[in-house]
Amino acid sequence: MGLIYEWLFYTNVETLEPEPGLALDWEMSPDGMTYTFHLREGVQFHEGWGEVTGEDVKYSWERMIDENSIGSPAGQLRALIDTIEVPDPYTVVLHLQSPNAEIIRGHMTDYNAGGMIVCKEYVESVGDEEANAHPIGTGPYTLAEEHEDAGPIVLKTVEGVEDHWRVTPEFETVTFLLVPEEATRVAMLLAGEVDMAPISYDSVEAITGAGLNVMSIPGSWVPLIWFGGIVETQPERYVPDHPWSDVRVRQALNYAIDREAIAESIFHGEAEPAGAPNPVPGWVDIEPYPYDVDKAMDLLDEAGYADGFPLTLKTLKANPGAELPIIGEAVALYWEEIGIDVTIVPTDWGSVRDELLAGQANDYFFTQRGQPFAEPLTPATIFFAPQGAFTSYATEESAALLEEMMTELDAEKREDLAREFGQLLHDDCGGIFLLNANEPWGVSEQVGTW
Repeated sequence: MGLIYEWLFYTNVETLEPEPGLALDWEMSPDGMTYTFHLREGVQFHEGWGEVTGEDVKYSWERMIDENSIGSPAGQLRALIDTIEVPDPYTVVLHLQSPNAEIIRGHMTDYNAGGMIVCKEYVESVGDEEANAHPIGTGPYTLAEEHEDAGPIVLKTVEGVEDHWRVTPEFETVTFLLVPEEATRVAMLLAGEVDMAPISYDSVEAITGAGLNVMSIPGSWVPLIWFGGIVETQPERYVPDHPWSDVRVRQALNYAIDREAIAESIFHGEAEPAGAPNPVPGWVDIEPYPYDVDKAMDLLDEAGYADGFPLTLKTLKANPGAELPIIGEAVALYWEEIGIDVTIVPTDWGSVRDELLAGQANDYFFTQRGQPFAEPLTPATIFFAPQGAFTSYATEESAALLEEMMTELDAEKREDLAREFGQLLHDDCGGIFLLNANEPWGVSEQVGTW
């Protein structure tokens, strides 16, 4: 999507600060309730569908927050956005329901979907089905041929790409293939049939041994395990009788895991122990729980569970995160050493998601991945908001601290509050945060480094 569509802002990968995209700049009102965006003039949609204007931006945001939207940031943006004005073709004014100083980094850059702009006239003219089948954006690429289900997605550069406002690509065509099998992806890389492919940690040696490159995206994700039934701010998601509702039990489960061993055996050194749920500034340096079986046993004894207890761990795969089921098995073995009887149930995210949204994910744990963000406020509001749909942990203390962080407009004070919030998640064990993991890709000689 990022080759066809473009964003209001782009994230500087070194500083994680937003840089101009379809929007040149913005101003935030002193109370943090209103943002004014100034658009780049002259940017054209593909195939003669006209210039990007404020009406396209307004339309894109209103589609995202529509009650029928299934976009990943839809719920958060519905809670944030009040009204949108377009005083002139190159100005958009966004009014919020409450102050938020991180809406740009959190929702308007290429780190997320909220800042992606579609053509209002095109979508309204042809309808959603046609617009999805034949997307019209402003990026340097467009579809080269009609895409069939499970078939290749072939992109070609747009006409006049040499004058594109943002970038002139090195490659005239880019083809995406659906290849879910790891062994097949590796074989295609070795045979020169593909130029880039995500690979597992077990395949790194084979790729480098064949003279190809492996590019690892550092600290790309956090394998983690969420507890069910510990959202104290939502009665329908809180089960006080669960053993793990006691923080001492949650701490014991953390102390019982040898993160260093998992990093070495499963990730082959492409990871390091984590103390927080997302690889974001202010959280990545939180100290992880050390491996201390005696401490874990003592805590269980103090909590009244010296003989352990049974629990269900549902394991699922993600991308990245194909290793999550294996990680779940490893964690289960560590927990069995302290008397926990773990039943592993393989599943998928769709099933867990449905149960989570229905308030029916209270009686089990499940594996998941923590995604990277440019700042910590956005993941905090996704996973820990007191009334959030995807909230996995919340208390009155965490809710008050999150509210303070959301409304603080001073950057330094907000960073301090974010670190405090991350430390609270660690100390009160909002989950099992395992590793800050790299994401390896095998690449051919045609592809440079990044």
